[in-house]
Amino acid sequence: MRRLFLSLSLVLIATAAQAGPGDAALGEDLFDQYCAACHDTGVSNGQGPSLKGVVGRRIAAVPGFAYSTPLKAAGAKGERWSEAQLDKFLTEPSKMYPGTAMPQAIGKPESRAALIAFLKTK
Repeated sequence: MRRLFLSLSLVLIATAAQAGPGDAALGEDLFDQYCAACHDTGVSNGQGPSLKGVVGRRIAAVPGFAYSTPLKAAGAKGERWSEAQLDKFLTEPSKMYPGTAMPQAIGKPESRAALIAFLKTK
């Protein structure tokens, strides 16, 4: 019985570590689920701009994409997509930048952390 409990405990700990906050593999799944319909992580723009290299990039800096006025203004002021900035934006995009066309909010902090971890790999 003790051995079974120990084995189950180790499985639970390993599972939690594999799918914890900031897990890029989980973030990739979330990207596919929430973001891929509008965004690419390559060089192509879609309904939304390419997210390749987004972490640390100046806001509204992807060539050939027609950004909303609030995002263009943020970029003109030199604002960048830091991890904290992305987290805040993904929480409530239209509250952070009223007028943005981005409709998707990610409510769970651990989901945002995983998504940002994935974006950091692109």
